[in-house]
Amino acid sequence: MKRILVIVLLLSSITSFACDNCNIFLNISPNDYRNSFGIYHHSRNMYGRYNLLGQVKLKHGGGVETNSLLSKEVNDLYHSYELRGSFYWKLKWKTMFTLPVTDNTQKIDGLAKYRVRGIADPMILQTYQLYSTKQCRDSTNIPTHRVTIGGGLKIPLGSINKKYAYGKPNIDLQPGTGSWDFIFLTTYAFKFKNIGFTSNLNVKFNTFNKDNFKYGNTLNFNSNVFYMKNIKGIMVMPFLGGYVEKFEKDQNQFMINESGGATFFGNIGLKLYKGAWSINAQYQKVLSSKLNGNTQLFTIYRTTVGLNFNF
Repeated sequence: MKRILVIVLLLSSITSFACDNCNIFLNISPNDYRNSFGIYHHSRNMYGRYNLLGQVKLKHGGGVETNSLLSKEVNDLYHSYELRGSFYWKLKWKTMFTLPVTDNTQKIDGLAKYRVRGIADPMILQTYQLYSTKQCRDSTNIPTHRVTIGGGLKIPLGSINKKYAYGKPNIDLQPGTGSWDFIFLTTYAFKFKNIGFTSNLNVKFNTFNKDNFKYGNTLNFNSNVFYMKNIKGIMVMPFLGGYVEKFEKDQNQFMINESGGATFFGNIGLKLYKGAWSINAQYQKVLSSKLNGNTQLFTIYRTTVGLNFNF
């Protein structure tokens, strides 16, 4: 957090790059300051091989049924299909919402045990552009900076009590979490000519659900370097960077020691812009995991694919 404050203070000292008499902000990407609707697909692959003691050999949230998984191979596949919208109000204010649908599968020794589908928990976010470089007569060689802050709410719409022939899946596989959660975020973006840098930090404070269970608070940080080039009327934007997830321990009546930790990913992705449409794809490979206890499944990779219409 101290670093974010330092960035804000530094930005206040470079306003000489800006034109105070202008109201138009310089773009970071081609569709900046345009409303949008999008459809996204997210996936996450988690894996673990349990030994005779119920410990994972090869880990997210402690609700794994270790007594029935001794000496077995477990593969959790999480898929979500998300409707996403964003709307600008007087340029500096942006409201965003997401409505996801999940399709989660747990396989034991290669055979599907659970297939859990349903509407998940939607989110609504409000952001404010704290600072952005303004356009001048000749902005070609001006570095562009932007700082955004915001917050929001996750609404417990998704079910946490789906049951199947094998019983009730643990809450990690359920579409919802059953809790009202609060999100705070900040972003920083920089671009000079065709090269740029973005970083995003968000913190989610989780609350207890009706079953007296609470996921640990989470902190996510994502940072990427990108390059932009116009190729036959299509703006091509490859990017490369890293992503960190940090989870506090979950709670019921007591702290769950077999939960929480941190996972470090490498990012690679591509965005394409053509007229009102944009496509983005991202692959995140786990580089390192530091998880508490011995029963959590390891994340292997995450993927995201999205299609946006801007207006």
